[in-house]
Amino acid sequence: MASAIEKATLRAKMEKYEGKVSHMYLDSKGFVTVGVGHLLKDLASAQKLNFKNGNVRASKDEVRTDYETVKKQSKNRLASFYKKYTSLQISSFDIDLLTNNHIDSFEIELKRLFSDFSKYPSEVRLALFDIIFNVGMTDLRSNWPKFTKAVKAKDWAVAAKESNRKYPISAERNKYVRGLFESAAKNAKLSLKP
Repeated sequence: MASAIEKATLRAKMEKYEGKVSHMYLDSKGFVTVGVGHLLKDLASAQKLNFKNGNVRASKDEVRTDYETVKKQSKNRLASFYKKYTSLQISSFDIDLLTNNHIDSFEIELKRLFSDFSKYPSEVRLALFDIIFNVGMTDLRSNWPKFTKAVKAKDWAVAAKESNRKYPISAERNKYVRGLFESAAKNAKLSLKP
């Protein structure tokens, strides 16, 4: 599994690019979300979380109210926009647990797709985690053939060129991921020198 240092780095980067939001909001595609990009696929998944109304655990009806109210709002707004439509919050501790669970499940999926994943340089693993977080396993496996071929061949320079994601991913985030692959490519070249 990802080391504690890798998890901390991943959490910090995900929080930087996704935000860390304690209330429900709509993501760029219009899905109800909480925490660090944690999709609430339906009301039942929201009701399983430890939402609080003040210091008291929220009832299922209270969660339903926030979920349905947020779901009716327009998408493509800052997460803070949705705060006025909610009364419930989830703790920072619970957000970190959700994020760690995502990291663990993504690692399992990445190991299925890339059999040498555990042996890849740390920069490559961090880049792959960032990509799978946005596009998901199905999309990564199906719609990124040049990228996955390059990764499997450990051709980090080509992987860097093929790592660009489309809107709503920011240019800064794409540059960060590309930089990770380019760093791995540079280090691989240095290790080949006598």
